[in-house]
Amino acid sequence: MSTKLAFVDTETTGLDPFLHDVWEVAVIVREDGHDTEHTFRLPPDLSLAEAKALEINRYMERVTAPGWKWDDRRTAARQLYRLLDGAVMVGSNPAFDAEFLAHFFGSYFEKPKPWHYRTIDVTTLAVGSLYGRALEWTRKDYDATWYDKVAKAIGWPWKSYTVSEQVSVEPPAKNVAHTALGDARWARDVYDAVTTPDPFYAASDEEMVALVEPALRATDEGQR
Repeated sequence: MSTKLAFVDTETTGLDPFLHDVWEVAVIVREDGHDTEHTFRLPPDLSLAEAKALEINRYMERVTAPGWKWDDRRTAARQLYRLLDGAVMVGSNPAFDAEFLAHFFGSYFEKPKPWHYRTIDVTTLAVGSLYGRALEWTRKDYDATWYDKVAKAIGWPWKSYTVSEQVSVEPPAKNVAHTALGDARWARDVYDAVTTPDPFYAASDEEMVALVEPALRATDEGQR
């Protein structure tokens, strides 16, 4: 039986879960190899909101856009709780999202943290992958400077977008960054980049033919 993964991102009115509210949540649930996307819009209390937070996540621009509609908080809580129940939460700094969600669920449920106790941060995961490659390259080339090369490439403290680029995943576009669904999709892509083999190397002979044949056909037609 496969483990349920939940790629999660939240947008909030500030950085303190005791003072600020989550106002947008996206969850991409992966079960049995299939992803389903869910987004919730929760009307927040803005009395203690941080202006900088609202600027970064473009709160006023987005909530006043045509078609924006708030969800009922209690109904959303039930639906979201069910999606996260027993799931391994994956994201960019998911501890942040988990704390805000726990405070949100605390108003409705006795157990405010229904997810698996171990969350997965995709930036840390990707950095581990890069240092793992440095180990392989060092053993192959007898050159320990590969570690320094990785450290220089990702910088310190690690910046998620820089690390993302190092594992060949483009960060979200400006109009998508700091939207819950856009960031959840990006976190999923980073996770997949370091945990899923390239289809080219994992393909069977039949799948390899299906991958290569269209390119060969296009080349052949172009030469005529």
